[in-house]
Amino acid sequence: MILQLNNILTSDSRLKTEVLPCNCNTKYISVTGQDGSGKTTLRNNLAKYFADKGNTVILAKSPCDPHTVHMLNHAISQSGYKDWYTEQLLFSFMDGVLSNYMIQLDEKCDYFICQRGPIDQYAHGITRSEKSYTEIYNIQRPERLAKFDAYIHMNCEPKVAWERICKDEGKDRYEYPEYFEKQVPNTKALYDNIVNGNQHELEFLRKSKHYYIDTTKMETDEVMKTAISFINTIL
Repeated sequence: MILQLNNILTSDSRLKTEVLPCNCNTKYISVTGQDGSGKTTLRNNLAKYFADKGNTVILAKSPCDPHTVHMLNHAISQSGYKDWYTEQLLFSFMDGVLSNYMIQLDEKCDYFICQRGPIDQYAHGITRSEKSYTEIYNIQRPERLAKFDAYIHMNCEPKVAWERICKDEGKDRYEYPEYFEKQVPNTKALYDNIVNGNQHELEFLRKSKHYYIDTTKMETDEVMKTAISFINTIL
């Protein structure tokens, strides 16, 4: 069974936990990384793979509230005016909301698979704001947040990323070639800094398992096979 997080919320944003199973050994997976690298496709394919095995899978995307996403896309930092602080507060607020849902969903599903997550503030957020890990960390305060068991870091060459999404009518204001040129190295640097222990601000991510996939020359089936091999090894 596959359930979208937003479909198990009431009109006042309460989780409808009564429709979910109990006593599950919930595993939390984040599919993170570069725009155009195939995150949505992999997340959905993973959900189908695990659901076909009889598991209950909840799918999410961060930020998880459509109204907040609308504000971020249309009300903040527009027309050359950059209000980084308000923007970062909103992202960090939504990281906390997602974390609270994760805590409430513990033992209520077999897999919680999220596209992006708090980790993205240290790649996408760094690229967007041109701020440091420390400046992001001081607003986000990540130690308070629920932890993911595994992160799949996805990346690809900027030109390929743009070719994949350039005709996507749903792309946001950060999805353009010049942005990708900055985002790609920041995505790789984040993975390297986590696994090598280079930045104390990233220590909250060190207990999770991390895997890096460059999808530039990979087909969808190959990406899926690689990701499943990693997940089955560590979970």
